[in-house]
Amino acid sequence: MKITRYGDPCPLCGTPLLLDVLQVRSAQYDFPTAERVTRRQCPGGCHVNQPEQWKEAIHSRYGDC
Repeated sequence: MKITRYGDPCPLCGTPLLLDVLQVRSAQYDFPTAERVTRRQCPGGCHVNQPEQWKEAIHSRYGDC
């Protein structure tokens, strides 16, 4: 199941990031058994307006882009 939720503050502007999260659910339990963030984006547009700084900041903080 795919959901969108708020995450940590943007490293460039401080606005909470929007996270696209893939949740894996078990047939035996009602709660997710695993989660994976598939995309991070800034509602303020930092990922569009400052793409190079965005990539560097996200890579240094989370190890991905």
